[in-house]
Amino acid sequence: MKNLFLVAVLAIALFSCQQKNFKISGTVENLTEGEVILKKIVANAPVSLDTAQIVEGKFTFTGSEDEAQLYLIFIDDNRMPVVFFGENKNIDITVNTENMGDAVISGSPVTDIYTAFVKEVPGKDKMESIQAEYQQAMSAGDQDKMTAIREEVSELMEEQKAYFIQFVKDNTTNVVGANMAMQAANEFEFEEFKALVGKFEASLGEHMYVKELKKVLEPLEKAAAAEKATEIGQVAPDFTLESVSGESLALSSLKGKYVLVDFWASWCKPCREENPNVVKAYNDFSAKGFDVLGVSLDRDSAAWKQAIKDDGLVWNQVIDGNGDIASTYGVSGIPFTLLLDKEGKIVAKNLRGEALTNKLAELLN
Repeated sequence: MKNLFLVAVLAIALFSCQQKNFKISGTVENLTEGEVILKKIVANAPVSLDTAQIVEGKFTFTGSEDEAQLYLIFIDDNRMPVVFFGENKNIDITVNTENMGDAVISGSPVTDIYTAFVKEVPGKDKMESIQAEYQQAMSAGDQDKMTAIREEVSELMEEQKAYFIQFVKDNTTNVVGANMAMQAANEFEFEEFKALVGKFEASLGEHMYVKELKKVLEPLEKAAAAEKATEIGQVAPDFTLESVSGESLALSSLKGKYVLVDFWASWCKPCREENPNVVKAYNDFSAKGFDVLGVSLDRDSAAWKQAIKDDGLVWNQVIDGNGDIASTYGVSGIPFTLLLDKEGKIVAKNLRGEALTNKLAELLN
């Protein structure tokens, strides 16, 4: 019991001794005076935190940071910043404004991780030299050389992307990995990205980067759910919307027929160009058990109704002005169509022109 008490006392003492403020001490090798601005990234944009003066080549910032996050230091009018992670530590920075990317930063364990990541980016130096080579080839009009360089750049970028993704996977216990994950979200399959966010949350708790990752995850989750809900063989999600006459109309009320659910809008040129094909299909097969439900994404009700009249759309039409149903269905572009069987199951997606006619002939003739 006595030993346990001593351990508890030591733990309290260590906790109370943890540094609660930061001090950033900077040395600018090629300047004796000037202005330094400290910024951090908030909502993907740099926000100024403090300003300091360079005196005899030195500058200092002090403050407190709740959680380690990406910081930037700008010196005078130099557009290239010193990039590091601010945390409650004594951080030393030595920099030359003629080569800001080679700044030496010490005292920040999180920045050490970031620095190691940057240092090992494959082909980084080669990418810089390639720019000069490409300019020379372009000036000389050497198309073959330009093509070869573009191919080389493409290969390097793929290699760098793979390195970036692997770094995120290997660094789910630190904020550098979380920061990189925000930038690389679109490079992951949904389930893999969801699992990564779970790992970051388990290790970093409610860190701001974890919160941002969750925000990124939300629309991806909705898109994944929509994709699953609209797979071939699934029963199409039911919905009820206002029709042209102002009455409520449910998709499920059309069961018993093959139904084409057609997301469109009066302002969508491809939709209007496809409408004659849908009109023909309706005329050819409506007597055999085929129907159409137009779901408009128009916000202008008058334009919607005029387009229905102009294009001769005689079937049921409803309006989804806020796009809520389109979101449920994972509609990312229009026209977007689903062909449903008599039980409301999805049998085909995005059939156009003859493809729609041929499918209906197969099902109804």
